[in-house]
Formats: sequence, C-alpha cells, structure tokens
Amino acid sequence: MEYNDRFWEDNMRIKAIDDYSVNLGELTVNLDDILMQAEQSQGDVFDCAISLIKHLVADRFTGTVRDSKTDLEIKRVLKEFVSLGRTSRELTISIEPLKGGTLNVNFDANVFEEVIQLPQTAVQQRYQRLVGLDELKNKIRKEASVWLAPEALEKWSHRHHSKVIHALSIFRDRYPFFIFEGDVGTGKTEFAETFGDDIARSIQKQVLLARVSMKSRGNGVVGEMSKLISKVFADASSLAEKYKTPVILLLDEADSLAQSREENQMHHEDRAGVNALIQGIDKVRNSQYPVMVVFCTNRVQSLDPAIKRRAAMIHNFVRPNGVQRIHVFEKYLKDLGIQDKEIEHLAEITGDVDGRNFGFTYSDLVTRLIPEVVLSAFPDQKVTFNIVMDTVGRIQATPPFRESK
Repeated sequence: MEYNDRFWEDNMRIKAIDDYSVNLGELTVNLDDILMQAEQSQGDVFDCAISLIKHLVADRFTGTVRDSKTDLEIKRVLKEFVSLGRTSRELTISIEPLKGGTLNVNFDANVFEEVIQLPQTAVQQRYQRLVGLDELKNKIRKEASVWLAPEALEKWSHRHHSKVIHALSIFRDRYPFFIFEGDVGTGKTEFAETFGDDIARSIQKQVLLARVSMKSRGNGVVGEMSKLISKVFADASSLAEKYKTPVILLLDEADSLAQSREENQMHHEDRAGVNALIQGIDKVRNSQYPVMVVFCTNRVQSLDPAIKRRAAMIHNFVRPNGVQRIHVFEKYLKDLGIQDKEIEHLAEITGDVDGRNFGFTYSDLVTRLIPEVVLSAFPDQKVTFNIVMDTVGRIQATPPFRESK
C-alpha cells in the first residue's frame, strides 16, 4: 500500500469483534498522541502505549481485550510507526463483553431496567426455544435489518437492480416501531427480548436491548410522567450515539403508558404521557444511529389510535396450534423415545378439548409442562410416555386474559 493518505500516517484503525466474529465497530487511534502519553509514564514506552490503546478499546466497546496475541500485534504497529513515521496497519481485536452482557449505564434517572449487549449465547438459546414461529422470525429479521443496517437495502438494490430503486424512498417514512400483542404466555415478551440476538448475528453488528423501567410512569406529579417518557427516548438515542450501535427500546405492558386518549376517565397527566410517547417515536425515526421501538401488550385495543397507526407491524401472538404443539413436543421429547403417534396425541390433549375452549400456551408447555415431566422422572426413572401423560393431567392450561369490567 502506498502511504499517500495523511490519515494512515498518524493513525491506527482498530476493528473490534466478539466471540462470534460479529463486528462491534471501529476505533481510530492517533499513535503520536499515544506515544507522547506513554513517554510521560514510568516504565517501557511500548508497554505503556499498549496499555493505553487496550484501555481505549475496552472503554469504547465496553469489554476487555483478552487475545494473548494482541499485545504483540500492537507492538509491531508501534515499532513500524516509530521506524517509518507512518503505518498502514489495521488490527482486528477480540473483545470479551462485560459479565452477563449487561452494560452499566449511568443516566441521571433510572429509565432502563437493564441494557443488554447482543449477541450472547444465553439469549440465542432462548430465541431458538421459540418454535413454530419461523415465518415471524424471517419477517422480523428482514424488517429489523432494514432499520438497524439501512445500508443493506441499498446493497441489495445495487446487486439486483444496478441502482437504488425509487421504492426504497418509502422506507425513510416508516416508523421503526413494532407492536407485539397477545394473551399471557403466548411468547410475545420472550420474542421481544430475544429477536435482537438474531438480528445482531444477521447484520454482524452489536445491538443493545434497553428495557424500559416501569418507574418511567412517575408518581402522578403534573408533568413528571411526560418528562420521564421523553427522557426514555432521549437516553435511548444517547445510548445508540455513545456506543455507535443500534438500540432496541422495549416497553413491556405498554398499555399502562399508551392507553387511548379517547377514554373519558383518562387523567390529563396520562394524556400528556401518551403525547410524549408519540413524540418520542417520531423523533427516533430520525436518529443518527438506529433506535427501534417495541411495545408488548395483551390489551392492544386499549392503545391510542395514533400510536397504533405508527406501527410498521402489529403482530398478534396466539396460543400454539396443533402443528406448533407437535413441534414443541418433538423438540423436547423425541430424543427420549416418545413415538410420533404419542406426540400427536399429546398435541391433541393440550389443545381445546374436554369442554375447554383454549389450549396450552407456549409458556405452559415449555416453562411448566416439560420441566415437570423431567422432575417427575428424576432421579430414579427414565422419562416415559406414561409419565408425560400423567404430568399433562396435572398441569392446568392458563386461562385467557380477560379485562375486568
């Protein structure tokens, strides 16, 4: 490479990746500044410079540099720079995220319950347990990828049409906003908390999941709730900008904050909160770094119409049908010797039978039934069809949610 670009003379470009080789972003380090700081420290100049660079990388990507070869690679760049007065090297450094993949976010108000770095294995496993949702998973991957990596659409357009097609202009006007609705136990919240892992792997970028704290509702003081809601969206945008990475902003039980302003008994403070939600959704559409908003609710009919109109997707999570229940039982019982006909029977009796007009939810099957089957056999027997049948008889399907009148 010819050294005809001043940028490459004084700077080293570092690309950070995680355990899954997902690109976390890039960092540019001015080697002149680093060496000047290192010379003012005690000890070997190169060792001090390496420590300074690793500290910058760890701080920028909120993790630790753990590759044993990293020090040697950085030293080679530094020696090249000292010898030639310039460098053209670009390093790739592996980053280990903070324990648990959770960021320690210090904002003035506690607007987030937690901020999770994605991808991570535990979240991927939770996502993979959501069986029977392949169509939704494929759709959400496409929708989310368009917002979290907008360049992907243009690359697709150039590859297949040799230009940026006019239809792409429509996407600039769409809101990065999904509503997941459905009964308790149908998997909407679990899906909302985990689909970001699949997106991160798909676009090969780090994604942050920020769960909104219900403290954002405030204490009823005039103006407090709307201020806190505005801060939620402002802090989400700040997160995206600080870490230069997409953010998924998740609000569970959204109906508690986004109820319709058409309700006669609605308090004026609640109306102000809904207005703040609408304004926040409008603002993040133009964020420099993508912010996607996800609402979860089992009372979609109570959401304000203006909020529902902004949703790019409203997906209704329902209880698994017979085919989906078969998928669940196949996934968790097939390797135990349970036969196909037996699995079909299990799928049938966990549906709407014997006067019960509702079947088991995903949560009933995966969180309650399957673990109870295992524990019924543990520690002295193996799992048999009879044990599964006996367990099904003891587990009650969760009744549908009904609003009190």
